[in-house]
Amino acid sequence: MRKIFIVFTLLIVFVSTTFANLDDTIQTIYEDKEFKTQYTTKLKASPKIVGETADYLVNDFHNSTSNLFDWAFKGLGLQGKNEEIVFVFQSASTDSRTGITHGKFDVIVPHFTTFKNIKVDAIVKRDKTNSREIKADADIIYSSTLLKNAVGSITFVPTNNNEYQVITNVKIKFGWFFNIFITKKRYKSIVEWRIKKFTDNIKEECLRRQNLEQAK
Repeated sequence: MRKIFIVFTLLIVFVSTTFANLDDTIQTIYEDKEFKTQYTTKLKASPKIVGETADYLVNDFHNSTSNLFDWAFKGLGLQGKNEEIVFVFQSASTDSRTGITHGKFDVIVPHFTTFKNIKVDAIVKRDKTNSREIKADADIIYSSTLLKNAVGSITFVPTNNNEYQVITNVKIKFGWFFNIFITKKRYKSIVEWRIKKFTDNIKEECLRRQNLEQAK
């Protein structure tokens, strides 16, 4: 009887742990010199709030990129001195005619070299092709030194009433130096956690807005 109880208890713990981890999952695969990461989490918020947050994200990218460091990019900027690689944001501006955001930043590889004034051109927009989903896309169309190409998206997929599955997909091919330097292990410590943190920041903004809405 005692053995049955122990087995039953272990089964409950295993099932509980497994289902607890289903809410937040992140995985990365590497093939053909390209990293592909998907992070999935859950969110409770109204379609109105989610749509406003997605619009806010795109609008800040176009009109006030530095403002993103107060919320969407919070905690993603300059890393500590002991990190393997440090990103230092310099400036960004968006051409209203083309919709292209022109960014510039430095990349510091401690004890090795610093790549100054790396230019990155990106198109960031709301994707409204699916009426049920709320989605924002980012496409890196040019990068000096750092990237060959990169695309990313954050998608809010409705599951139940005011419930969403939030899915962030990122594909990155690095330039020649960073392709050598950023191994699979380094990718996790340099890039993967940022993808998760960025998504969680968007989620937090949705929840903040939802709480304000409910308090009215």
